[in-house]
Amino acid sequence: MIRILLADDTTIIRKGVKQILSQEYPSAQIEEIEEGDEWTEKIKDAPWDIIIFDLPDPDRGGLDTLKRIRENFPRIRILILSLHPKENNARRALKAGASGYLGKDAAPEELIRAVQQVLAQNQPLL
Repeated sequence: MIRILLADDTTIIRKGVKQILSQEYPSAQIEEIEEGDEWTEKIKDAPWDIIIFDLPDPDRGGLDTLKRIRENFPRIRILILSLHPKENNARRALKAGASGYLGKDAAPEELIRAVQQVLAQNQPLL
């Protein structure tokens, strides 16, 4: 069973991503959280296979959050789902520890493909 943690401060984004993933992975355990302080506790609660989260403004601590997760939980794969342009931020996110980076304007099929690739490899995905 795949364990997926969705973290985004926008409810409709979380619900939409969860619906897309639930169709592809019907037996997956998918949990949602808002970004913020509940992160640390929720991540500690379970051995997540993948965390999908919005990279808050990369220039205001978003990359620091990513680095902290990577340092404390090195085996968890992290897929960034962001509004910030890929050209500017994907490499920075990958350097900080993300396993992949996808824009929120991606099609549902692209999300599924990105999740599959992140789960299947140890290499970062642009």
